[in-house]
Amino acid sequence: MHRLTAAALVLVAVSAGGADEPSASLQRELARVRSQIGASVPEGERAALLQRLDRAEAAVKAQRTYQACYLLEAPYDSAAAFAFVASASAQRPHDFVKQWTDLGAPKPHSGKPGRVPAALDALAEAAEDRGPATYLASRPYAEDSGMEAGLYYLGESHAVMNYAAFVRAGQWPAVGRRPRFRSLASELEALDREMTTSYETMARANHPTYIRASAALKQARSLNDHGALEGALFQYLLSRYLFAPLRGPAGADATRERIAAARATLPAAEDHSIAELFIQFAEEGLSSGNADLRHGASAVLEDVIPAYRAAIAPIAPAVTSHANAAVTITLVRWPFT
Repeated sequence: MHRLTAAALVLVAVSAGGADEPSASLQRELARVRSQIGASVPEGERAALLQRLDRAEAAVKAQRTYQACYLLEAPYDSAAAFAFVASASAQRPHDFVKQWTDLGAPKPHSGKPGRVPAALDALAEAAEDRGPATYLASRPYAEDSGMEAGLYYLGESHAVMNYAAFVRAGQWPAVGRRPRFRSLASELEALDREMTTSYETMARANHPTYIRASAALKQARSLNDHGALEGALFQYLLSRYLFAPLRGPAGADATRERIAAARATLPAAEDHSIAELFIQFAEEGLSSGNADLRHGASAVLEDVIPAYRAAIAPIAPAVTSHANAAVTITLVRWPFT
């Protein structure tokens, strides 16, 4: 099977967090996914997934649980998708079409949004938004790239729903009232213009970075159009985070003091977990020897957090100034009166 870079999906029972602390539930799920990778994922596909799991485990140990949830998704989905391929009974194109039809388009089953911190709803909304599109894409993939590819994406389309259910199942501590999230249509349009302009002159070596950032921006638009505002905000900020290396070197290195100052700019007693997720990325980058992660830490402080604050701020009403306005009235006498 050729390398498939998209996240994959599983048809397995969702492992609920129950009354556990989030870290305990995450640790169990990380162990389960690691075992599934060993059992179902081809050896040549394992390294990137295991590396991501290693980062997620380090995040759990450092109490960066929002980041751990984010890092979990790719290996969670991929392990499940490969397991689905291995267990599928389809042998011929007709069999695939029947299985595709019998399973049907995936539907969310993660419960009512709003019970967990906004960051978890954002991750769940983004995952659920990908499910139906991936399901529809799996059929042409089966026709064009082979049945294994189609089965992989068919499995992924349901796995993302299970992932969403998992992240919403934990018993998370209260984080306060959410800000009033709003449509980001103008911000998304502005970022799209900036990225498109940059693409026209960037070196070919930078295209993969642009593609990743552009994909996040595209999903932000989809979520924004559907009214999934937490997910839209997260994907918008993720696009900015991914695009940051193409803006040039950071203004200053991240430090613990700067991270603490960034946290302090967020109003207290409110749910700013979406911003906190990115601050946790900055904390990882600060202690990492990876140059990209260290650059990402600076991007969080210099770009992502200011963009978050702007996105949750009320939009100032447009004011039409009448100062010094002059009106000229011309009186014309009709000559025949």
